[in-house]
Amino acid sequence: MSADSLVPVDNGVLYSSPLPPGAPGVVPTYPERCKTIDYHYDLIPAIICAMYLVFGVVYSLFGYRCFKAVMFLTGFIFGSVIIYMICIQDKLLPPYVNAGMALSAGLLLGLITMLVQYVGLFMTGFHTGLFVAIASLATAEQISHPPTLLTTAGTLLGCGLLFAILNLQFPKALTVMGTSVYGGAILAGALDYFVEKLIMVRWVWDRITLRQSNQPCWFSWIILSIWPGMVVFGLITQFAITGRGVYHQQLVTVKHQNRHANMPRVRTREQRAELRQKKYRYLYQVRTAHGDVISQALQRKVIGGGGGESSTLQSDATHLTILPETTAVHLAGLTDDEIQLDRHYR
Repeated sequence: MSADSLVPVDNGVLYSSPLPPGAPGVVPTYPERCKTIDYHYDLIPAIICAMYLVFGVVYSLFGYRCFKAVMFLTGFIFGSVIIYMICIQDKLLPPYVNAGMALSAGLLLGLITMLVQYVGLFMTGFHTGLFVAIASLATAEQISHPPTLLTTAGTLLGCGLLFAILNLQFPKALTVMGTSVYGGAILAGALDYFVEKLIMVRWVWDRITLRQSNQPCWFSWIILSIWPGMVVFGLITQFAITGRGVYHQQLVTVKHQNRHANMPRVRTREQRAELRQKKYRYLYQVRTAHGDVISQALQRKVIGGGGGESSTLQSDATHLTILPETTAVHLAGLTDDEIQLDRHYR
């Protein structure tokens, strides 16, 4: 190929075609494409990928600690991406309508995965299986090509369902693993956009769809290696630091108990008056059965000894002086604030 057939463009990339840049079939040559980096980014994709960088760090390092947030983001990303891909196939609606429908569907699915625990665990395990299957297919494709697309689709679906069921059986271990795998994947994908405009992501996708694609650059493999590196780092961090001693079942139970324990006990004036009358009647019964407290002390001093449960003074307990457990609890529950409140209404 002569140098005259290479057409330069603004960012310095040379194209192996006499056609103008952007024409169908114009692809940068492998050596020149790997020598330059295009720093011209679109605003919306750049913002989305920047958010994915943050999400990737949160997923990998604090996935199990931020359990509810991770469940919401998993459902939101899955729902919005699927609906958007379906909407752009027909190209019947404007782009902003497609984006609005995708965001609405993602918000709905995100709320479901966050509020319904088993749905969130199932979705997290399903994503783990998908990424494990993608990595396995991309690696196996270097040795032998899958025969049909049905093979790859069956592998993706089978691994997704397998890990989804396992995540329901072993929620903490598989959630930590799933968040590390998911976080490493979106982190590597977001970095790939800023370095080479998702060329490595397209190469991995072409391995799944059995398409031919250009050979990645040398730094593409460095970007791809971030994925397993973040998986290992995330597993170590979550099991040793951020997720240690944390169980999402206990967090939900403790919050539920604290909410009910901190609820103020609301009683009507009639209930407070009834409890106060019961308390007064109980004190009167004790006084008539045992005598005055000072008299009891003098009798105990004169008689001397005779302590213990076998003494006469302590053995005359009757049904009038011993309250049932439920009544004692209600009498003890009459607080000073309720007594002052009742006096205020008098």
